[in-house]
Amino acid sequence: MLKRNFIQIGIVLLLLLIASFINPKELYYSFKSEVEIEIIRGIVEEGIGEEKYKVKDIRHIGGNNFLVETNSDSLLIQSKKEGRTSSYEIYVYGLTIERFMNK
Repeated sequence: MLKRNFIQIGIVLLLLLIASFINPKELYYSFKSEVEIEIIRGIVEEGIGEEKYKVKDIRHIGGNNFLVETNSDSLLIQSKKEGRTSSYEIYVYGLTIERFMNK
């Protein structure tokens, strides 16, 4: 009985040690950003304003900000959560900065 308790405590301590190295919070945010990247890819490829883009690369640059490299422009996209809905502010870089809203 005592040996069984030591084994259970050892297993729990081992799992806690593994969890501290894996950092489950970082895994959660990584998964959430991957989901967000796929949503952003769909928005950009459907078209912003009158222009459709072909996405080359999307990078999560922190918080709710994503940098999207396309065939012609670089886009900064900020996602904002409002209850159960999300909105995206899209900034197109060039000689001027244009702002679009997508809800």
